[in-house]
Amino acid sequence: MSQSIGTSPPTSNQSRPGRLRGGAIGALGAAVLAMAFMGPATSVAFNTPPAAAKIGFALPFGILLAMLVCLIMASTIGAFSSKLPSAGFAYTFNTHAFGKGTGFTSGWILVLAYGAVGPMLFAAMGGFGNQFLVSQWNLNIPWWVISAVMMAIIWFIGSRGISSSAKTALIFLTLEVGVLLSLFVTIIGKGGASGNTIAPFNPAHSLTGVSGIGFGMLWGILMFVGFESAGTLGEETRDPKRNVPRALLFAVVLIGIVYVLSGYATAIGFGEHHVGALASNSSPLTTLATKFWGADGVWLITLTVLNSQFANVLAGSSAAVRIIFSFGREGIFSRRLGTTNRRDSPVLAWASYIIFSAIVTFALGAWITPFGAYDFLGSILGLGIIVLYILMNIGLIVYFQRSYRDEFSPVRHALLPVLGSLLMLLPIYGQLWPIPPWPYNLVPYLILAWTLGGIGYFFYIRSRRTDMLDAMGRVWEPDTSQPA
Repeated sequence: MSQSIGTSPPTSNQSRPGRLRGGAIGALGAAVLAMAFMGPATSVAFNTPPAAAKIGFALPFGILLAMLVCLIMASTIGAFSSKLPSAGFAYTFNTHAFGKGTGFTSGWILVLAYGAVGPMLFAAMGGFGNQFLVSQWNLNIPWWVISAVMMAIIWFIGSRGISSSAKTALIFLTLEVGVLLSLFVTIIGKGGASGNTIAPFNPAHSLTGVSGIGFGMLWGILMFVGFESAGTLGEETRDPKRNVPRALLFAVVLIGIVYVLSGYATAIGFGEHHVGALASNSSPLTTLATKFWGADGVWLITLTVLNSQFANVLAGSSAAVRIIFSFGREGIFSRRLGTTNRRDSPVLAWASYIIFSAIVTFALGAWITPFGAYDFLGSILGLGIIVLYILMNIGLIVYFQRSYRDEFSPVRHALLPVLGSLLMLLPIYGQLWPIPPWPYNLVPYLILAWTLGGIGYFFYIRSRRTDMLDAMGRVWEPDTSQPA
């Protein structure tokens, strides 16, 4: 077994290239950022409508399957992180599992998937914020102005370092989970529309059969997307080989329970005899808040979703920035993006990501509206991440068989990854068939074109930049020195 380990230069009073602050957060901090990236209230508000449109009353069944998949992925990512703690995440993992070509392609797809996070959420925040201000005070501030303000705030907080991001995310996360659970307990306690029942967990209630279950799983997995971002914090987490796997499991279990409750409460809140109303409702969370809490409840839910979007985009952008930083550090992107300031924060990677997010957000928002941009970019994120999940599952089998044969577990390192990969074929099927309407039918082709472009870039690196090829997949030991 061999691994390439990066070592840091001596501590100095100047900022050092290629280093993140080791030990800046513990298992709780990593879990909080992962859960904030998942954005519980945002996910429930925006991902429930497309899922319910096809899976209908079986909504919690689809979410439960998505949770099972993500628990398996938490095991896979945790096993990799216990050996390869790195900001490079899937890029580093699959480089060590398959070699530099597949590893690079994995990282390339990850850049696309995580690159979609900021723009989709900034667009949603602008659109949702505009609607809220118009409905409450008849104050019509353009959505793009709200999005731009949010970008500036996120850049300011994020560039100050990971510990500041974690503290901010914890406050917002606690508030949103508390409000959501209160609403779900109210609905379940009142028996919903026609009493509590286990019928929503029966797959036969899917509106469009197997395709509906797959599509419901796709948007269910999209609810969980972000838990894996704990894997990008390996260089900044104390005792990462132990604490990153803990953070992954904690994030999936805790927020997974909230999501399953949300699916169940939504299904019984509308009732089995009003599935059509559920499937066609564009804002079931608001509808249920009005029904069970009254008009005043809408205020609270709206503010909770805005609060969630803020925490979501802060944590999601933090993860995306670390992928950009990792690529910059190894010369795949500009090496300036792989540098840090005196706080050991990758400020140039932050600036580049915010600029990129602004361009994509405003362009797509103007083209297909901010909410259309959210759905379009969400489809790219969801499908791209599922492809990466499958690659990592296969990679785990290869990596432990070859490099840690004495630790190889037939269940954790073989059976579970195969099961998880097979389950993930369902959401891929649900996304591809029936063929979605334009422009969402473009998503698979965009991902394919991006992937082919990345493969072409890799061949260029292999033939012209052998120094970059040698650097791929390095694992950097944490820098635990204190900033000057």
